Amino acid sequence: MLQRTFLHVPGIGRRRERTLWERGYTDWELFLRNHPPGPWKDLIASRLDERTVIRDLPARETWRMLSSFRGRTAYLDIETEGLVVGRDGITCIGLSDGRDVEVFVRGENLPAFPPALRRFDLLVTYNGSCFDLPVLKQAYPSLDWNRLLHVDLRYAARRVGLTGGLKAIERSLGLARSEEIEGADGYLAVLLWKAHREGRSGARDTLVHYCLSDTVHLKPLAAHVFNHLTRELPVAVPPMGDVEVPPIPYRADGSLVQELLGSG
Repeated sequence: MLQRTFLHVPGIGRRRERTLWERGYTDWELFLRNHPPGPWKDLIASRLDERTVIRDLPARETWRMLSSFRGRTAYLDIETEGLVVGRDGITCIGLSDGRDVEVFVRGENLPAFPPALRRFDLLVTYNGSCFDLPVLKQAYPSLDWNRLLHVDLRYAARRVGLTGGLKAIERSLGLARSEEIEGADGYLAVLLWKAHREGRSGARDTLVHYCLSDTVHLKPLAAHVFNHLTRELPVAVPPMGDVEVPPIPYRADGSLVQELLGSG
């Protein structure tokens, strides 16, 4: 999609970009080969490289990056001790490349998180602009966050009529969670961490399962949003496919969840 993008060029908005597409300049190669010479062509041509388009892409159009970093995209979600950014510590980080999952837990392997990000260029979150990334940046200030691109699916999802929290959107798309944690919200993660610190059996794996349940559903959501938005364009954009949800190799303890929610 990035090599079909022109609206990062000064003077080109969504309407003018659409006009270029409708006139047959549906990607950079066709534009450079077929557009009549002149200052207008020279201006656009000087900005047709991925580094420039990524740098100048309007915030509401970052979804266009979703299909451009195959194998270098990380789907990410975190859990903390509470909801106040900057005060509460991270308890769990879920990470997925769309095929496999990794997890980082406080007191075990949180220091291994920054090295794990080295193989990725793009982070995909839901509401990560407001929560996950500010927390992570405070927790890992020496990590080169400027190197990592970011797509927050909350805003792109809103453009296709998907509003509310991630769990409500999952239900509308038919993305099922395990029965043990179905209907639970982020408060469960807080209770599970407390139970884990108290030595409750199954609390740690249930917390990890809960965190990864958010993580693994980000790729199918990203594909839904990307495919919906590109279908509305007068250009043929290959859809995002291969959206099978990765398995979560940690079991949730349903009895513990019910107990904690009942007492919480």
